[in-house]
Amino acid sequence: MAVVAGIDEAGYGPRLGPLVISAAAFEVPDQAADQCLWTRLDAVVTRSRRDRARIAVDDSKRLFSQATGVRHIERTALAFAAAAGQEATTFQGLLTGLAEGADGLATYPWYEGADCPVPLAADAGQVGPDARRLQETPAARFLGVRSIPVLVGEYNRLVDQVGTKSATLFLKNAQLLTELWRDWGDRGLIVHVDKHGGRNAYGLLLHQTFFGARIATLAEGRDHSLYDVRDGRRRMTIGFYMNGDARHLPIALASIYSKYLRELFMHHFNAFWTARLPGLKPTAGYAADANRFLADTQEARQRLAIDERLLIRIA
Repeated sequence: MAVVAGIDEAGYGPRLGPLVISAAAFEVPDQAADQCLWTRLDAVVTRSRRDRARIAVDDSKRLFSQATGVRHIERTALAFAAAAGQEATTFQGLLTGLAEGADGLATYPWYEGADCPVPLAADAGQVGPDARRLQETPAARFLGVRSIPVLVGEYNRLVDQVGTKSATLFLKNAQLLTELWRDWGDRGLIVHVDKHGGRNAYGLLLHQTFFGARIATLAEGRDHSLYDVRDGRRRMTIGFYMNGDARHLPIALASIYSKYLRELFMHHFNAFWTARLPGLKPTAGYAADANRFLADTQEARQRLAIDERLLIRIA
């Protein structure tokens, strides 16, 4: 049995709130390792959020909107987590199961002691039946998800250390790749990764990540870049794909977990500030609206002696 995994992020662009990177992994028969998982799991998953009989898995940007909120991605994230034995009923429980907790939450006034029941918007009664359907399908077995929330303070420290936000993103992707390699490298591991901006060449970065392993470049280009990694009995094929979350189900599922966790963090962030400034409009943390939010909270931030490096990204 081979292992097929996907890695994607959410929150790369905002000025406020965390960057979250996730990896989702499936076990499939060796002969099916190159097959489309949307096709293999067609009986239980769908790309459409309108098909309520099946579980929606697609690029999180297609399933989430400010109008509908987290309902669709939440149903998917909680169902798959429960199918892999990572079931949670609270935000903190979810962090413990998916991210093994998040270090330093108490450093942030808006996250200190923060917790809430989940789901926030999806039907809690649907989680169990959805999970059982996923467990019972012979097409593929979901092995679980690992997420890394990079809170603003850590994000700023890493950008200072490595020089750019893109290098910071790869550093955290490399952490997930290393964990996948450690856990399933002897299984014939295939990893699909959503491409990082305009980067086409990842060979040097992979050599630095898997020092001592043999790394062969299979393809490098705008559409995709492919690499073969071998070290003794361990072997892995890594592909970086343009629009990967529309091409590979594991990437799409990873994007859902990253987006869902980021939205839960922003839920607590906004709850903290709106409790102290009644009438304040919540923010998603992006671009112009982040500037509006910072202007609206300027006096309160000074009064509360907020450390700006825990709040505002430097890049």
